Amino acid sequence: GRREGRVAFVGRSNVGKSSLINRVVGAKVAQTSAQPGKTRALHFYDWKDGRKIIVDLPGYGFAKQSKDDRDHWAGLISEYLEVVEGLERAVVLIDARNGPTEKDVEAIDFLRSESVPMLFAITKTDQWKTQSDRSRRRREIESALRGLGYGPELAFYTSSEKNLGIREVQAELRKSAPPTETERESR
Repeated sequence: GRREGRVAFVGRSNVGKSSLINRVVGAKVAQTSAQPGKTRALHFYDWKDGRKIIVDLPGYGFAKQSKDDRDHWAGLISEYLEVVEGLERAVVLIDARNGPTEKDVEAIDFLRSESVPMLFAITKTDQWKTQSDRSRRRREIESALRGLGYGPELAFYTSSEKNLGIREVQAELRKSAPPTETERESR
């Protein structure tokens, strides 16, 4: 059969990445860690149902990380992107309560410089307690993403806790990847 596409999940260390991956895959594959920022390696999960391999990239921007760690993160990802064929896109996780942060923006810029198409999973939206809180935070997040050149259709509002937005993320990831900038230009 056809080779599975690959989708990378990226996000700050305590953004809820393992929980979201488990929801998307529909099984407890990713370990949630009591010590955020411990994951130093790439993990691969087979999302059979979606015919995708999920690549779990190490969390970034953890408070204790030095510049060396950050360079290590970027280096690791660059190397991965060089050797792997067919990374369809990256799901960038953004914490509903405080994102996108400066670290998120750095990661987004980096992925864009590597021509990786992105979508954004806003995690922990169950933490928004009121309707006005919700609409204010959504506006802030969408305007921040728009400032980075990404439209609101790329933002998915999720809660692993309450199982919200998961089906939408799955449906989006099941589609094959959008063409990269360079592919679009060469047509």
